[in-house]
Order: sequence, then structure tokens, then C-alpha cells
Amino acid sequence: MAEFNSVAKAYAGKNGAEKEVFRDVSFMIERGDRIALVGVNGAGKSTLIKLLAGSEPLTHGEFRLGHNAQADYFAQDQYKELNPDARILDDLGEISPGSSQTELRNLLGCFLFQEDDVFKKIDVLSGGERGRYALLRLLLHPANFLLLDEPTNHLDLRAKDVLLNALMAYTGTVVFVSHDRYFIDRLATRVFEVGDGKVEVFPGNYEDYLWRKQGGSARLAETIAASTKRGESPIAASSNSAANAQLTDGDATAAPKIKRLNPIKRKQMQDRVRELEEEISLIEGTVAQCETGLQNFVSADQSQRQSQTLDRHKAALASLTREWEDLSQALQESD
Repeated sequence: MAEFNSVAKAYAGKNGAEKEVFRDVSFMIERGDRIALVGVNGAGKSTLIKLLAGSEPLTHGEFRLGHNAQADYFAQDQYKELNPDARILDDLGEISPGSSQTELRNLLGCFLFQEDDVFKKIDVLSGGERGRYALLRLLLHPANFLLLDEPTNHLDLRAKDVLLNALMAYTGTVVFVSHDRYFIDRLATRVFEVGDGKVEVFPGNYEDYLWRKQGGSARLAETIAASTKRGESPIAASSNSAANAQLTDGDATAAPKIKRLNPIKRKQMQDRVRELEEEISLIEGTVAQCETGLQNFVSADQSQRQSQTLDRHKAALASLTREWEDLSQALQESD
């Protein structure tokens, strides 16, 4: 869908000195990716979104959009692009002329515009209301590559759920910035950490990202390597490592405590297990296609790209499988 090759970005600073945001950044965004950009404020997340949208020029390097990729960019100040003199119901009707008044009002209601609110002019809306409405307009007829900068700002829980469900059902590619951990956890299939002039890529959702940042993958690899030397099954070692991770620091020899789950938490975990099974099945199919594609040699460059894509899908598959195993084990132990 999109590719960065050795990209650098810098702004002119005071006294002629440049302020560097990115240096030698390379990555590839695949079709169907849902990528969360994370990092401290000022790290360059919004700048990266703007580079992908083409609204900011590169300083160095190359940025390529994939064939038939059509980007739609939602900026934090997207509301400034709206017609201030239009009523929101009329404006939405122009975007979707095939929708009835009832359908339009239902859509507006999902984004907290109810009753007489739908007849308000855009000019009298608050900043938060304009942001919500601009987001609704974007989602009504999205392109196949959505770039969303802080879309959850000014949304209450219900509106966030509407947005989350819409994006999870969306079949295109999404790159987004959000500080809402739950939103990132449910939506992201990969996490790009932005900071210190770099972009580091992590497979999986926000929990997977934190697990890797805290050294979980390294500890798991060490455990599996040690168990293999002892002749144990790597699968058993992985399970033992997950169990040991639940021990308290004060008692590393104690058995992990089994917690009873409340019905709501259990239902959430069961729903997530079903989602993971569907995602794992899809990625397994993609992996098989990639492996088949590698058997048909076209060029060394294409084979390298296919190998890189295959590696990313395999990493994502391993991450999803690990999450599925952990959740399944937790559900079983709480019975």
C-alpha cells in the first residue's frame, strides 16, 4: 500500500539550524494493515501521517504509494475544511444522496447529533462537534487508505465504539494516531513506535508491543532455547514461561494464582478468542499465498520484497497465536 525508503524529514529551525524529525526511515505498509503510531508528544507521529498523506514534502529519501492506493487524511483540525454555512443534515445528504433522512439522522445520532442538532449550521458547532462531524463525513465514503490523526478526540464512549466497529469492519488500510489504549488494543495489527528520528515496527496490538518492550520476547526465546537443550518441548517451554511471568517478584517459586473472572471479563476474553481465531485463519491463508508466490521467480528484487512480506506475516501470526494461547489458558484455568 505504501513504502518508505531511507526517508528523512527536517524543518528549518532558529538561526538556520535544522530540526530533524526522521532520518533514514524505511518500512512497508501492506494492504489490510491497521497500524497504530505511538510515541511521546512531539516525537513526529503527526508529521509521519502528513508525509503519508502527501501534505508534507520529504527532505530526503523516497515515498511510494501502491497501485490504486487512494489516501484519505483526517487531520486534528479537519473541521476547518467544512463549509461553515451548511446545515449538517443537508451537508451529509449531499455526500450521500442515496440515503434517506432517517438513515442520515441515525448516522448523525451515532456521533451524538440528535433531534434539532441535525439542523445546526456547521458555523455554530463547537470544536469537538466539528471534529466528530468531519470524522463521520470521512467514514461515510472512505478511500482504501485511511490516515487518521487523533480520531478519538472529542468522542464519548458510545461514539468511540461506533468508530471502532466501523474501522474493524473496514477492509482497507488504516494508519492512525490515538492515545486511547483500548482503541489501539482492539484495532491495531501492528504498532509503529516513533521517536529519536526512527520508526520501529512491532507486530500485534498494544499489549504485544508492551510485552516486547518489557523484554517478553527475549525472555521467551531464552526459555525455549534452554528447554531445547534439556530435550523439552518448545511448546511446553512457552507455556511454562507464560505461567512463570504471572509470579510475583517477591516469590519466584510460588505457583501462579488462578483468578476467577467476572462474567463481563470472561465474555470479553471469549469474544477476543473468536476474533483471534478468525484473524489467525486469514493470516495463515496469506502466509500460504506468500510461500506459493516465492516459488514463482520473477526478479531478485521482487523475491526480496516477498520474503520481507512473508516474514512480517509470520511474525504477526506468531504474535496472534501467542495471544490466543494465553487467553485460552487463562479461560481454562478460571473454570
